[in-house]
Amino acid sequence: MSTFEVKINTSCGYTSIKCLDEKWKNFPISNLPPKVADNLMTVKNFSVRPHDIFLCGFLRSGTTRLQELVWIIANDFDFNTQMEFDSKARIPTLETPEWSFKLREKPFANSMQELLNPRVIKSHLPVQLLPDQIWTVKPKIIFNSRDPKDNVISFYHLLNTYSSVPLYLEEFLDKFISDDLVYTPYREYISNYLNLSQFENILCLTYEDTSADLDGTIQKVAHFLGKTVSTENVKLIKNYLKFENMKEKFGKDKISGNHEHDQKIAAQSLDPNSRNNRAFFRRGIVGGFKDEMPQEYVDRIDDWYSKAGSLNQGFNLRD
Repeated sequence: MSTFEVKINTSCGYTSIKCLDEKWKNFPISNLPPKVADNLMTVKNFSVRPHDIFLCGFLRSGTTRLQELVWIIANDFDFNTQMEFDSKARIPTLETPEWSFKLREKPFANSMQELLNPRVIKSHLPVQLLPDQIWTVKPKIIFNSRDPKDNVISFYHLLNTYSSVPLYLEEFLDKFISDDLVYTPYREYISNYLNLSQFENILCLTYEDTSADLDGTIQKVAHFLGKTVSTENVKLIKNYLKFENMKEKFGKDKISGNHEHDQKIAAQSLDPNSRNNRAFFRRGIVGGFKDEMPQEYVDRIDDWYSKAGSLNQGFNLRD
């Protein structure tokens, strides 16, 4: 059974978690939303199946678009089921399963255990907090990353939506660089996943590559999952994944899957820009940070991220 060191930061709104297991003792503290931290023991003890597909990535790195691509390929292009059930119902988030099984008007299943193989499961957790059985069962893991500057701008707009007080961009960027936000530290998060790319059950993708060459990403995912994609199915997937279609599917009132909750959060927000940017799919472009991020922070984040290689990271899955 895993053991953790826990520090509750009430002023910051997150819980800092350090996994004390021998395998993970050199990995950093992770700042998690309190509800996620409370569910962590269940996550670590989660029963993994060989046919599971875990889709991992930092919040706002493009996992939502990618999960639709992965699910439809894994499920032999069952577009009827994909259209009938919303994404969160078909693709649960490991650390917040209630969004998939309790808040759905039309549940796809009542629990993780009821989901049929292959299960596509999303997670925003860092490597060291994933289920212990991942490293023995060795299911497939697809990791998606994004330019940190675009990632943090999108992250800012998401958290601003849920904040009861306005968040100011430069203050938010300072917190990001200082590892003072939920799911940070960011550099270690990304680096430790990328260090897994040497293993055959791990596929690392980027938001930028998928945006530039969706056909290539479709073929990479299909090959990784042992599937063949026809020319017609490639066309259908590409049409389904068009930004305009995704934006409509994940509409303004579907952020949490709970309309009443989302409306309440919107009413609480004091920042009109937050309400205007409420759509889950906001812009969907590469390099959008250039329109919003001061050059000072562009330079700072570039310099800060370039030093990720000097951090303490990595481990041997064969241990």
